[in-house]
Amino acid sequence: MDKIVVLDFGSQYNQLIVRRIRDFGVYSELLDHETDIEILRNDPSIKGIVLSGGPNSVYEEDAFDIDPEIFNLGLPVLGICYGMQLMAARLGGKVEGNQVSEYGLTKLRVTQANPLTDGFEKDFSVWMSHGDSVVEMPDGFEVIASSDDTEVVIFKHREKPLFGLQFHPEVRNTEHGFDMISNFVFKVCQAEKSWSM
Repeated sequence: MDKIVVLDFGSQYNQLIVRRIRDFGVYSELLDHETDIEILRNDPSIKGIVLSGGPNSVYEEDAFDIDPEIFNLGLPVLGICYGMQLMAARLGGKVEGNQVSEYGLTKLRVTQANPLTDGFEKDFSVWMSHGDSVVEMPDGFEVIASSDDTEVVIFKHREKPLFGLQFHPEVRNTEHGFDMISNFVFKVCQAEKSWSM
């Protein structure tokens, strides 16, 4: 049975991400962010990994961290909010604190075709809740959506299936949020529906 793993970085929406994926008929499981990399490497049922949001800044002394080897497993990875910032920071990008935290609906513009936003318009509203932003991209990554206040709203690696969202697709306020999760699960991870409650 195909599975999407959600790594827990402390977001209040963690269970919601798992539920959304299960609602699509694909099994999903919430694991601790310190889950041993070998568990992820040696489980052939895992088709993709989601890095959840969280309340920390990636540069705080006690911030939740990740083994950067996770990005070399060959599995698709989707970083959401803190998960995106952590991906950027661990792969050589730069994350900085915003002067003012961004909280609420924000209009984004998709600037490049990509599998996550495939099938809907280029401008739509998303739910932001972050105090930090990616200000320099890691090598090999490109920005594929921006807003008036945040340059890097969605990014992707040019060759590997690594994606980051600076917003929460799992909440109802985000237009096309469920569609983006579905696109990640089916178009990027190519998971098969094989689970029901």
